[in-house]
Amino acid sequence: KATLKGPAATPEGPFEVTIAGLSAPQTRDNGLPPLQIRTTGRLDDGRAIINSSINGGPSIRFTVDGSAPLKPQGALDIRAKGTLEAALLNARIAADGRRVTGRVTVDATVRGTTAKPDIQGSAVLSGATFSDPLNGVALTGIEGRVTGHGEVIVVERITARAKNGGLIQVSGRVDANADRGFPGDLRITATNAQLVASEIAEVTASLNLTVSGPLARAPKLGGRIDVQTIEVRVPDRLPSGVEPLRDAKHIAPPAATRARLAQIARQKANEQRTKRGPAFNAFLDLTIDAPGRVFVRGRGIDAELGGELRLTGTSADPRALGGFELRRGRLALLTQRINLTRGKLTFGGAGVIPELDLVAETQAAEVTARVAITGYATEPTFTLTSSPDLPQDEVLSRLLFARAAGGLSPFQAIQLAQAVAQLAGKSSGPDLFEQTRRAMGVDDLDVGAGPGGPTVGVSKAVSDRMRIGIKAGTKPENTAIGVDIDLTRRLKVQTEMGPDGRTSVGIGTEIEY
Repeated sequence: KATLKGPAATPEGPFEVTIAGLSAPQTRDNGLPPLQIRTTGRLDDGRAIINSSINGGPSIRFTVDGSAPLKPQGALDIRAKGTLEAALLNARIAADGRRVTGRVTVDATVRGTTAKPDIQGSAVLSGATFSDPLNGVALTGIEGRVTGHGEVIVVERITARAKNGGLIQVSGRVDANADRGFPGDLRITATNAQLVASEIAEVTASLNLTVSGPLARAPKLGGRIDVQTIEVRVPDRLPSGVEPLRDAKHIAPPAATRARLAQIARQKANEQRTKRGPAFNAFLDLTIDAPGRVFVRGRGIDAELGGELRLTGTSADPRALGGFELRRGRLALLTQRINLTRGKLTFGGAGVIPELDLVAETQAAEVTARVAITGYATEPTFTLTSSPDLPQDEVLSRLLFARAAGGLSPFQAIQLAQAVAQLAGKSSGPDLFEQTRRAMGVDDLDVGAGPGGPTVGVSKAVSDRMRIGIKAGTKPENTAIGVDIDLTRRLKVQTEMGPDGRTSVGIGTEIEY
């Protein structure tokens, strides 16, 4: 309602506008609740003086005060204050399993003109969290402050804590120019932060990265990632299948299911609309350095790799130069321990799931047996070959029992079937050996049997170049403490001291050709 007087071009008088339950498909698709808007004000001397409140339950609470011209060429003087819940973004990201919480507090003023506004103020993020279970990302304690200076948005600070307490920081500036794709310069740093922690992989690293260019279209991501530890776990059992049935028809679904189906339909519609715009494709120039402590474990595999990887190309077509090469490792099949002779780990696949290329080789019953492990860590493929060429079951029989499959005892035949199930990812029980290693908190655990009796050995890396190990046996000569030091990539020093006072020092070299 309004009471106005004067010329139609410049009326004067008080007015009041109330809108209850404002909602539209566009607002619902973006997770906005129904809005309650109330504005009181006055028209005076060609300007509108307003006092507004916008409420959307606990998610949105805003007040807008000030004055605006009735004609485009006039000066603006408006102040907006309020809070937004970050959970409003979940409507757009929940379909991929991601979730965000927290609160954004806004205090901003808009001056200048409608053609060239001058935005000043700040937005503060507090008490926020972000989780992406699919990729193993979990950030807590997210705090941030962003300030506006005309058309420039300054990211004064954004900090977050990784799962292990490591600190991640972001700072920089962004131009609020949508036509140019929001060009900006950001810096991302982290120190010993656990960036990924999923059932498949754990990654702890330090970051020194820059993001520049049109951030919404084709930014350049460059810098360095120094890896402290990467641990890849090959699952003992392959997934039975998690893809939903296609072309399924829901008959009389309950209300919760109907709401979920509607949300999925809106998400797909939004994705289709987004695809019509310019595609996002970042340019990459990353160096990933991991001198060691890149572990692959599970399904009998126990390997350590290291190396340097340079990632170039684009996010749509990444290209890797170098990689993580085998340092040491073995493959356990029942009672047999087969040394890995070649290995490589790459992350050129989907998300953070690495791709394996490992080979174990040994002499067994007058044949050279090889086990190749290839494919993604979630679903690796084990291939058995030999020289001379034999069927895979014969290779495995000679590998485990040094005899042909036709000469196995019934118990050995059962063991052979267990080994096949292990390689096929159909093992019925957990890997007790691996569970023991984790419980002890060591990098390496080995149980062996030699002429002097059984031995148990454990070792742990204390730095990128030094490992300390303890070996215990039934006889004093089988018990010792050792230190291995990598002087260079190929030159190593090994020392050992026994309980009877004996000591030994050796220097060895290793060359791959």
